[in-house]
Amino acid sequence: MYKPRGVRVPTVLLAALTLIAVYAVLVWPPPLYGAAASLSLQDDFDSGALHALEMPFPEDWEILQEGSLHYLHMERPRPPGVPRRPLQFARLKGVEVGSFTLNVKVRRAAGSMIVVFNYVDTLHFYYAHLSVDPGTKVDVHNGIFIVDGGPRRRIAGLDASPALPDRSWHDVRIVRDLHTGSIQVFLDQETTPRFSVIDHTFTYGQIGLGSFDETGDFAHFRLDSNEAQHSAGGKE
Repeated sequence: MYKPRGVRVPTVLLAALTLIAVYAVLVWPPPLYGAAASLSLQDDFDSGALHALEMPFPEDWEILQEGSLHYLHMERPRPPGVPRRPLQFARLKGVEVGSFTLNVKVRRAAGSMIVVFNYVDTLHFYYAHLSVDPGTKVDVHNGIFIVDGGPRRRIAGLDASPALPDRSWHDVRIVRDLHTGSIQVFLDQETTPRFSVIDHTFTYGQIGLGSFDETGDFAHFRLDSNEAQHSAGGKE
């Protein structure tokens, strides 16, 4: 009786196929890092959990509630870094964005709050400083600032009116276009940006919420991006 003989696979080819199979197991599903993907993320903080955020002092943050509104509360300020820059902000964990639109409600407890974006590390990021003071009164308040290996410096908004004129909730929208370099910060459904600038220094990075040296609250966080990446983890 005829018995079919097994097909012999050359040793080199067999080794190559084995490596491909192992690699497929290790990387499936494929990572987003290095390839842009769409992201639409909303957090109303009604879960009561902070696991989606990373911060230098987790004990300084909590989620509180007023009626049906849940919000992220920053309990205390911390000293700024040296060179002088903000350090006290909670960053969205595991996600980096290039171009994006960010909507969030902000309420200051004292004089100002900040929204950090395109955060690379503790010495490289942008932030929008949202203040009761115009920049013409306090030159390090109320505008768009950059931290690029040294003390923070203003890049927009010197003559703008105060972003947070009172202690009520205010809607903040930040629109970043990575390709044109455009950064626009809108307040309370305004159609003209309160602050705007063209800057190409940083590309992808994390989003953060906090304050330079004061406290306050954030609610109704929404982030949309067609250029999002999973990051490898927390950054110092």
